[in-house]
Amino acid sequence: MEMMSLPTLVEAVRQRSADSPLDRIATALMISEELTSSADDLIGHFVADARQAGCSWTQIGHRIGVSKQAARQRFGQRLPAAGENGPERQPRLLACLAAAGRAAAADGAAEIGTHHQLIGLFQEGVAAAIMERLGVQATAVRWAGRELFPGGGLPGDVPPPESAEAREALWLAARLARRAGLSHVGTEHLLSVLALDPGSRARRVLAHLDVSIPAIEKELECYLGPDRRRRRRWGKKADQQCSFCGTPAAGGVRLVAGPGVWICTDCISLASEIAAEDPVGP
Repeated sequence: MEMMSLPTLVEAVRQRSADSPLDRIATALMISEELTSSADDLIGHFVADARQAGCSWTQIGHRIGVSKQAARQRFGQRLPAAGENGPERQPRLLACLAAAGRAAAADGAAEIGTHHQLIGLFQEGVAAAIMERLGVQATAVRWAGRELFPGGGLPGDVPPPESAEAREALWLAARLARRAGLSHVGTEHLLSVLALDPGSRARRVLAHLDVSIPAIEKELECYLGPDRRRRRRWGKKADQQCSFCGTPAAGGVRLVAGPGVWICTDCISLASEIAAEDPVGP
């Protein structure tokens, strides 16, 4: 492989500068900075490949010879943002990200962290529904985040910039959506990234609250990827039966599908009658 040799670089300096020795020093400095930036871009390209392959920042930092924090700080910001040459963010996800910004501003934080993104996911969407089903409360997540990661500043109205970790989480969420062949990034993709990254602040908040990560994974199964969703929701025709009365679809009864459940028209009518008699409930 042909490399940039010193004579080649010297000639490049001579061609791009005047005859003044001081001008040549300035040109040499400029070319040196360009080479450093290109070197970082080159390494960053393959760091992104390694992240896509599932390598951790600890592994990457070890190979580079720095800590995982230094590796993330140096190359994490070079990862493309979600929506940049990739799937677009759903309106629900955008609303959640706006809520994350407000949470970070209220905490007086210098940056929007993944723990703020986790708070924002309670705004609306699939992620909010999953957290509700698991009994995770937004107030508990907020207080745990403040306890583990104090903001340190005064509350404000203007959201701070996203941290490198938060930007990477959005990039990974876009990658997850793209792998599933989707044209959009949803709250479920971001929740998956936040919950499954053992080093993220969001994951540490969930661990602090004793939230079951396998339970989150199980809830996400029917949303991550159209093929898996169809299998979870619809299943085989012969296996379909009402989840309430057990009537099989093979008997000619119409079934309405939900995420992993079915209900027949008779049970729908019965549920409507019960709701009409007791609209408030217990």
